[in-house]
Amino acid sequence: MKKFVFFLAVLLFAATVNAVNLDINSVTYSPSPGVPGQYVDLWVVVKNTSGAESGNVDFILDLDYPFSLDPGILAEKNLGKIRGNDSILVKLKVRIDSEALNGTYTVRMRTVEEGTSSKSTPYNIDVKRISPQIEIISAEPVEIASGQVTGINLNLKNIGSGKALDVLVGSIEDRTVTSTGVVVEREIKQLGSSFVYLNELTQGQEETVVIILGVNPEADQQTYMMPITIKFKDEELTEYSSTKYIGIKVTQNAEMDSVISGYSVKPFSGGTTEITFDLFNVGAGDAKSLVVELSTEAGVFDNTKQFIGTMSADDFDSFKAEIKLNNDLQKGEYPVTVAMKYKDQYGAEEIAVKTLMLKVYDITEISTEEFNIWFYIVVLIVLFFVGRFLYKKFIKKNNMK
Repeated sequence: MKKFVFFLAVLLFAATVNAVNLDINSVTYSPSPGVPGQYVDLWVVVKNTSGAESGNVDFILDLDYPFSLDPGILAEKNLGKIRGNDSILVKLKVRIDSEALNGTYTVRMRTVEEGTSSKSTPYNIDVKRISPQIEIISAEPVEIASGQVTGINLNLKNIGSGKALDVLVGSIEDRTVTSTGVVVEREIKQLGSSFVYLNELTQGQEETVVIILGVNPEADQQTYMMPITIKFKDEELTEYSSTKYIGIKVTQNAEMDSVISGYSVKPFSGGTTEITFDLFNVGAGDAKSLVVELSTEAGVFDNTKQFIGTMSADDFDSFKAEIKLNNDLQKGEYPVTVAMKYKDQYGAEEIAVKTLMLKVYDITEISTEEFNIWFYIVVLIVLFFVGRFLYKKFIKKNNMK
């Protein structure tokens, strides 16, 4: 009997020595705290604390709200066999629901060896909502002419965490104070309502609002920094306010126009004439390095380019260009393209193209008109000499008596 008891004790001791013990040895996560709507990387060390090799081991992660895994990612990972006193690192990317509130949430982990499950190990993860943060990621247009009223499209994005409520966007600073205390009125001001309202802006959401800006007609041609104030609340109704800046370039654009003001000889098929072109700058800015290019299918210009130079705002100039008309033209009007190329005040190249109509006459009309003119000239000369003769013969003679 004593031998049997001794033998049983030896068996129990051997079984205890060879038993496999799997532990969740350590757990870490990053970032800490976790942020709603983002991921945390979870690192878990599974250790075989016995001296014997384990059987086939599965690691299982049990998740409750607000945690989840992306579709297609399994919460169970096969680790294979773990040698005695060895460890295996398990890494999982866990998503936190975007609506999760601040707090501490628990995930549970366990191992299964050859169908035998270990006890569940809890682990706490802190979740803290980062404040909403609204930024202006684009603004269009960025160029406005002086005296102009324009709608500016502001593209907003909530790059923070959590929902922004009761969002107000606008420019409330209509003047600035210099370092010396001088108050200077801004050249660009918002028109209409001071703010544009958005009900909410969720995490990562983009939204476009339009504010109406007016530019002082006397504003200098330069780039102005326009302050835009953004106000909102988070979901705990904490209020936030920040001022962003957008750059607005104020321009004074030239506006070129042209007309045909006259001919040296009325144009006719096969003839040559000199055309007078008048140029006008009816815009608010200067047209620099102005070059005019002429083209038409009605004939050939002796010089297709004319350099004008700088035309100031509200300025006028003219030039003449000789053209040899084609021989097969019929009576009527033919287009002449006048391309006016120039540079604005910032050196950017601009072009204004006008299509003017060249009137071509029938040669017989011109001959008849010229004949009529000479006829009237002859008649006037004859009348002059007849009148002079009559004056000398009758009026002057009578006066001498």
